[in-house]
Amino acid sequence: MVELCLNLALRKANRVMSQVYDDYLSVVGLKCGQFSILRAVHYTQPTTNRALQDVLVLDQTTLTRNLKPIIRDGLITVGSGDDKRVKILSLSKEGEALYQEALPHWKQAQTRVKEILGEKMVGQMVDLTNHIIDIK
Repeated sequence: MVELCLNLALRKANRVMSQVYDDYLSVVGLKCGQFSILRAVHYTQPTTNRALQDVLVLDQTTLTRNLKPIIRDGLITVGSGDDKRVKILSLSKEGEALYQEALPHWKQAQTRVKEILGEKMVGQMVDLTNHIIDIK
């Protein structure tokens, strides 16, 4: 019998979840990863690239790659920190406006997933993901 790969199982579930949120957010031209960054910056601003890495559980290279188009599009402003490697990040007016426009669509996706999974499974999913994050 072939042993189930836990990593593959989780990655498949993540792809499906991303597709659901992407479908709802496509109305405003965002992918769920972009929305997650805008949301994290919205709640933590001003923040640093290092703090954002911790919040999103991303390495520096991945965060930088994901931030580039958002910064290029003027949704996030970048200032210098005390250390040249540290950047101060905030939502621009356009970034805040797009976040607020996207928020109802994100909430619709959130509601839909909760309806499908049910309250008990949502709680289990949150517990499981927190345990997995703690592995690191």
